[in-house]
Amino acid sequence: MRKTASRGPSSPGFSDKAVEGGFWPGFLLALVMGAALGALYDSFRVLHMVLGGGKRQRFLFDLLFMTAAALATFIAALAAEAGQLRFYLLAGEGIGMCVWALTFGELTLWAAQGLRGIVRWVSRLLRRVVRRLFGWFCRVGRWVAGKFTGKWGKKRKNNRRKRKKSLETKGESSV
Repeated sequence: MRKTASRGPSSPGFSDKAVEGGFWPGFLLALVMGAALGALYDSFRVLHMVLGGGKRQRFLFDLLFMTAAALATFIAALAAEAGQLRFYLLAGEGIGMCVWALTFGELTLWAAQGLRGIVRWVSRLLRRVVRRLFGWFCRVGRWVAGKFTGKWGKKRKNNRRKRKKSLETKGESSV
């Protein structure tokens, strides 16, 4: 069993299991955690690209990512060093996230741009179909309304013309 100056076997609240594990298991855990955080960040980035949200959506996704990253860092510190945050854990997470971003992150960004193009094409197609259906329903509705109000519609137009003419003649005689 290895003892350190900062904590010993008699220190309350600390276990020596984390000290026995050593540097490498904690660092490797942090690398994997960093890669997982990189994947999470890319998933939020892809969602933002596909959904086409604005600043509010970006803020919400960033807030969710920061919360998840803080929770993941806390869990990694608990697992590796009995709750004590060490620099090598943060460095491992950073390195893992950079490795993800420079390898798989580029692939996911490329795939997301293709997915965004597909989503835009499908949405344009659906918009055209809905517009044509809506236009057809409007034309049918006008045709049906014209059949029911055919005579009354003509009478209304004639009545409006008569009223307009009567107002014009009254206005000229009073001036």
